[in-house]
Amino acid sequence: MKRPILVTIIGVLAVLSGIAQVVFGGVLLGLRHDATFLADAKMTTGKVTYIAIALFVIGALTVVFALGLLKGSRLSRALIGLMELLSIGTGAYIIVALDASHRASAIGNIVGAVIVLYFLFATEKAKAFFAHS
Repeated sequence: MKRPILVTIIGVLAVLSGIAQVVFGGVLLGLRHDATFLADAKMTTGKVTYIAIALFVIGALTVVFALGLLKGSRLSRALIGLMELLSIGTGAYIIVALDASHRASAIGNIVGAVIVLYFLFATEKAKAFFAHS
């Protein structure tokens, strides 16, 4: 069965997102000893290193899952679904725990995650595409 266009778009955007996360992790790793950056970010070297490594891992997994999604892998679909659910949970936490300046982006992340979940799990074309894998 032909891959639905929305699954293709989600897969391609996920690959690009994963690559961007890996690159950003590399930038952070490069800046972890920069005193000006650390002061501006109000972070320690250890915290920046932790965030950089987390971005590497999450970015790499996102690329792997997205490539699987493009091939019709039900496991990749489930794992991307799980990542989107985590994104919704993180967004909800940000809305409740952080100040108003973070709420708009948190709401945007929640809306984006819900849209991805809908296109991967609720459309008939996506259901049919992943049923054949």
